[in-house]
Amino acid sequence: MPITSTWNCSNVALDLSRPRVMGVLNVTPDSFSDGGAHNAPKAAIATAAQMLDGGADLIDVGGESTRPGFTPVEPDEEYHRLEPVVRWLVKEGTLVSIDTRHPTVAQRCIELGAQIINDVTGFSDPQMVQEAANSTCGCVVMHSGPVSGAATRSSAVMASSDRDDLSTLMNVASAGDRAWENEQDQPLLPQVDHVMELLEGYLLDRAKDLEAQGVDASRICLDPGVGFGKSPEDNIVILRATQQLASLGYPLMCAVSRKRFVGTVSGVADAAARDDATIGVSLAAVARGARVLRVHNVAGMAQALDGFWAASEAWAARVSILLSPAANMNDRQVIEAVDAMPLTRVRATKAAGDVLRLEIETSLDRIPFQHALDAAIRDVATQTGSPIFERCGE
Repeated sequence: MPITSTWNCSNVALDLSRPRVMGVLNVTPDSFSDGGAHNAPKAAIATAAQMLDGGADLIDVGGESTRPGFTPVEPDEEYHRLEPVVRWLVKEGTLVSIDTRHPTVAQRCIELGAQIINDVTGFSDPQMVQEAANSTCGCVVMHSGPVSGAATRSSAVMASSDRDDLSTLMNVASAGDRAWENEQDQPLLPQVDHVMELLEGYLLDRAKDLEAQGVDASRICLDPGVGFGKSPEDNIVILRATQQLASLGYPLMCAVSRKRFVGTVSGVADAAARDDATIGVSLAAVARGARVLRVHNVAGMAQALDGFWAASEAWAARVSILLSPAANMNDRQVIEAVDAMPLTRVRATKAAGDVLRLEIETSLDRIPFQHALDAAIRDVATQTGSPIFERCGE
């Protein structure tokens, strides 16, 4: 099955013909790599602005840490942390994802204008399924729990009203106890077929539950949950099977940023120093079909992805250029300037009044393409003494 090319999230149809970068914004005092750094709304908003400038296509805001050993947060407190940041992001026109496992928090943030629910318990709570069905939001279905040894499909963390299985799982992980894996005297890597059968079965079950309640398949994105109750060996098996997961018919997320597993494979103990290794793992996932990269270091990931994608794939860009009525440059000058950009060709043009539409094929990715296009237009304006005019992307 071909990789899904679009992810529908409320009023946004996110084009996945190229991979997208999701910035991680934790407005919590206890996240594992940046706890407290964005705890105040002003600091969180400043960081969000930096992420957008650095190339974030969407931002995932979380008000409850789910790191190993985390302390659960009451929904009202979680929403109190999220509300000012979500309001600002929505006002800025950002595609906003809410990282929450609490249905009431998801519902209130969707009412503010957030377009995605990212649920670490995989929409196993019927109330969360209903919140998704009552909206048009995108849904990130994640798997938390073991996938090897004695694990079964029911070993996955399911939302529960009378206990907090996620907290229990991550507290065990915090203590360094790998007893839940039950892998003593087993081969170095767990059996691939067993791991993937459990993982795919769970993710597809949750996706089909959503669809049965009226959530269109085009709104669903899958996240295999690397690092959530899984050993480094499990994570390696899952990441090597990215292509298999990407073929299930839903967009696939890679969310490995700064996790303990990344530290294990890179030898970097400090979580905040794992960005380079995160980029390496993420690009390997992109090569196998992952299309949404959830990372803390947006600028670094976006820059690496631009280089990687330019060397891997060409993509078609359609750009509308709105000429100033006072501009004395002609269409041919603009077309020649764009056609002279590196790794870029104008394939078709259409002029209508003050609007010049160009169909452009380029091997530059989004940010370097925009920079080169802006520079080309500025050069034409300087040569002709024309006023600066507005460029509008489609």
